[in-house]
Amino acid sequence: MSISPGRILAKHGLKPQKKLGQHFLINPHTTQQIVKKAGIEPDDIVVEIGAGLGALTLPLAQKAKRVIAIEYDKKLMPVLEEVLQTHQLENVEIWWGDALKYDYEKTAREFNRKIKIIGNLPYYISSPLLFLFLYYQPHIAGLTLMLQKEVSERLKTKPGTKVYGLLSVLYALVAEVTLLMTLHPASFYPPPEVASQVVKIEWKPEGEKVEKPFITFLKQIFSHRRKTILNALKGYLQAEEIKKVLLANQIDPHVRPEQISPEQFLELYHAINKLGRAK
Repeated sequence: MSISPGRILAKHGLKPQKKLGQHFLINPHTTQQIVKKAGIEPDDIVVEIGAGLGALTLPLAQKAKRVIAIEYDKKLMPVLEEVLQTHQLENVEIWWGDALKYDYEKTAREFNRKIKIIGNLPYYISSPLLFLFLYYQPHIAGLTLMLQKEVSERLKTKPGTKVYGLLSVLYALVAEVTLLMTLHPASFYPPPEVASQVVKIEWKPEGEKVEKPFITFLKQIFSHRRKTILNALKGYLQAEEIKKVLLANQIDPHVRPEQISPEQFLELYHAINKLGRAK
């Protein structure tokens, strides 16, 4: 049976805020499926990003030991308080604020275990959060995220595609990204302009630890994605030195960054770093 986010909001004199990218899930069956596919266990500590009207909060609370639900929009406070009281959810804590400023490490240390993250990420903060999760990787057991299709494709794409970029490289090196389901715009109120996808992100046991200098290195390269890798690396080495390093790592100096594999980028970074030039 579908719920009516429109009616719930209207009851409290509220409307979806476009500037916050608010799109609320309609079908409880969908939220149950997401929680099931996320593999939530009775001992799990879950941080939910974007509690909204509590559509995911309720099934999460029924499965996990503890749920910390992050919500930026304080106007939704009476809605979420009503959900907690109606269903007597004593294992849920609402944290009002910006998910980019939440201390995920502190929560993991407080409960002495890695946390699981689940949520419907607004488009405008999807990329910043995905970068942030990489820094908190040692404290995160796994993530199940609803993303706009364009963003999820960036995480899963291969070299040589238009959407291949910085996040593609980083997540290919450290994680396995699995598509769980695709959600039509009609699954949300109000419907977004594009489809969304739910992905599960699991860290590779042997995956690389992401270092800030490596991210800076990649940002520099992908800021010149229309240039050849030879030209994109100017500023690190002289042209002839760059050619030698590229050829030594089986990289054609005349290809563009989007044609280089994640593993080649990592080898290239280490090669330049050995010369003391990676910034």
